[in-house]
Amino acid sequence: MPATRVEASRIVTIGSLIAAGVAALCYLVYSVRAVEPVDFLVYRYAAQAFAAGSNIYESNLVGPLIVDEGMPFTYTPFAVIFLWPTVLFDWWTAYLLWSALCIAAVVWTVAKFTPARVPKRPLVMAALVLAVSVTPIVSAHISFGQVNLVLMVLVLLDVTRRGDSRFGRWFPRGLLIGVAAAIKLTPALFIVYFVVTKQWRLAIWSSIGFAAATAVAAMVDPAVSWTFWSDVVWNLSDRVDLSGQAIASAGNSSLQGGLAALGTWTASLAMPLTVLCAAVALWVARDVYRVGRAVDAALVIGLSAPILSPISWIHHWVYLVPAAVTVLFRLRSPLQFGAAAVGLAVVYCGPSMGQQFIETSPLLLPLGLVLREGFLIVTLVLILALWRLPTTAPEWVTGRDSEDSADDGSEDDKAPDSAGNQGPSCIEAGFRTRSSGDR
Repeated sequence: MPATRVEASRIVTIGSLIAAGVAALCYLVYSVRAVEPVDFLVYRYAAQAFAAGSNIYESNLVGPLIVDEGMPFTYTPFAVIFLWPTVLFDWWTAYLLWSALCIAAVVWTVAKFTPARVPKRPLVMAALVLAVSVTPIVSAHISFGQVNLVLMVLVLLDVTRRGDSRFGRWFPRGLLIGVAAAIKLTPALFIVYFVVTKQWRLAIWSSIGFAAATAVAAMVDPAVSWTFWSDVVWNLSDRVDLSGQAIASAGNSSLQGGLAALGTWTASLAMPLTVLCAAVALWVARDVYRVGRAVDAALVIGLSAPILSPISWIHHWVYLVPAAVTVLFRLRSPLQFGAAAVGLAVVYCGPSMGQQFIETSPLLLPLGLVLREGFLIVTLVLILALWRLPTTAPEWVTGRDSEDSADDGSEDDKAPDSAGNQGPSCIEAGFRTRSSGDR
């Protein structure tokens, strides 16, 4: 392709993504947002209190636009340092900039996981950005001012980037995942996954990133760090309701939330089933990694994290975005497209509609239960799809017959790009891989 056409294509792509991102941002902030961004405000108040020398874990944080009794800060001490820039502007300007960062994370994710050879790719990516942004996941994320999209990008950057780049020479792969885990502990599941799959380099560097970020916070304020690591992290139920109505509410779509909704008799089953699911998730991710699909394996781990967490609100299921885009471009049959359409409808309807159906009529009970636990169900289906669906791109993506593409061994026809190039060092140690064509 001539250089001028390449440049023109790049300009069109960037312009389309910026336009879609700005449209999504304006729509979500000015039209959809139904609540004050209380989570963002708690981040901001925590950063202000930390900068003033207060122990942010001693009591609830109070301030304008949140409940009178205040709200607890449950993230790590390093998270406060990471979130400190939120205090540099008035709260509304800071919230707009934070929301723009989160939408930029959506745009990056869509662009990263959309195959390069998709027809009319700029238009397709713009449409996907808009479609993803109006899902309950992203709209709730923006409404509350959450951090999960930013953490997801830190993880995916490490998973997909090359280690021999200029950035990679200064910041080895794994460091960003460690930093993400030092902000919010959930991404630490990736470190466990690296150990299980014997990706020792990533395991070591992610552990170093976590330890270094944690040490920085301890040096800045030793007392706050001591309070968190000696007390708060072990007694989280003192600050967050991990039982009763909160954990059984429709907004909590985790495994433990689904069990709690069935009744108190399931309490004894929650921990054994969570441990079992964690073991199965790691086994599936290990199996996917062994066939050379490191990015798919990482997506399996990202999808599994909210299943295993005691409480997973709607805005926690952010890995549905890259996983859904990945699977979309592997669909072949009408049955698969039909299943995808049903899954999309379940996600868009959301758990709240499911709860309404359950309370409205016994006739709507089956549909209500599916919608109420829809995020959990769709996540399980996506994990299965990442595990079992062929990774060669179908003809509608490449314009070529998929069997021909497999025969000629072209790597460019894999879908999405992250499936064709499953990370810069797919197999770092120990595993003899099977061909992905075996799948």
